[in-house]
Amino acid sequence: MLVSHKLVLCMVCLLLIWGSTPGFAQQFSAEMVRQKPQGAANSKVSVKGSKVRLDTEGQSQANFAILNLTLRQSAMVLPGTKSYIVSQPGHLQSSIPFFILEDPEDACSAWEKSMKTPGTCKKLGDDTINDRSTVKYTGTTDNGETGTAWVDRKLHFVIKWDGEKSAAELKNIQEGPQSASLFDIPTDYEKIDPAAARAKNKNQSSKPKMMPSR
Repeated sequence: MLVSHKLVLCMVCLLLIWGSTPGFAQQFSAEMVRQKPQGAANSKVSVKGSKVRLDTEGQSQANFAILNLTLRQSAMVLPGTKSYIVSQPGHLQSSIPFFILEDPEDACSAWEKSMKTPGTCKKLGDDTINDRSTVKYTGTTDNGETGTAWVDRKLHFVIKWDGEKSAAELKNIQEGPQSASLFDIPTDYEKIDPAAARAKNKNQSSKPKMMPSR
């Protein structure tokens, strides 16, 4: 069977694109089951490239967070008030060790780059978590907390961690495309300045209370 010149050219272009694309996490969804701290709520996790969405289960209001692993930045989205709060770029909470990982066999380099101050990291070797092939690591975060993490070889993503104050595991992993809209903040939502909100609340609390007239 003859293959057209255009088809061959198209296939070559796709291979070049795939070959030049960074090894971001594969697209998948899962349930994040938290063991520490005690009473912490579980979350649904959706991952698409360098974006992660966390929907906390059991909330009275359907608030959710969107993490940008490239910028190391998070956004808390509040549908009830059609508003959102964005953190400063730089460093996500070390209690949720998500970061861009190109090589599961060298997670230490990516982990250290994701922290404000260098921690320690050591590769322990192969391990299996819920029938998935992982690489096990141990180390310390920039706040001095020690812990262990398991990196999924196929997903290029941490699927389990166990620290002194935080521990969780991704279960019921479903590989497959995730809708881009999951990681977008609606355009009609208002961005809240957390510093301004704190200042406003402080000013209101410092005002003298009016005594009721008789």
